[in-house]
Amino acid sequence: MERDLHYFELILSSIEAIDEYLININEEKFIENDILRHAVLMRLIVIGEYGAKISDESKVEFKEIEWQLIKAARNFYVHVYDKINWIYVWETVKKDLPVLKPKIQNIIFQLDKK
Repeated sequence: MERDLHYFELILSSIEAIDEYLININEEKFIENDILRHAVLMRLIVIGEYGAKISDESKVEFKEIEWQLIKAARNFYVHVYDKINWIYVWETVKKDLPVLKPKIQNIIFQLDKK
């Protein structure tokens, strides 16, 4: 579980980095900025990488996280890199990450108490 705590912290760190990258950025600015798009995408890939390293025990305990979806997104981003629809990436960071972030924060809090 201690190893998992570290992975959860790294996932949270990537979410917070994306939040920081997108301060005062709207969808149009995001789509136009190649460096920003790729930085955000790399952090999403990192989230998927660390999500895959979480133990099965933790995945069962913390069912509120859509582990399979995180893994599938990572695989898609890595293997279909040249066909990414950046509007979908924008929607992911604006709709899905704000839901994921407090869940990860809560898990970290729970694991810290153990």
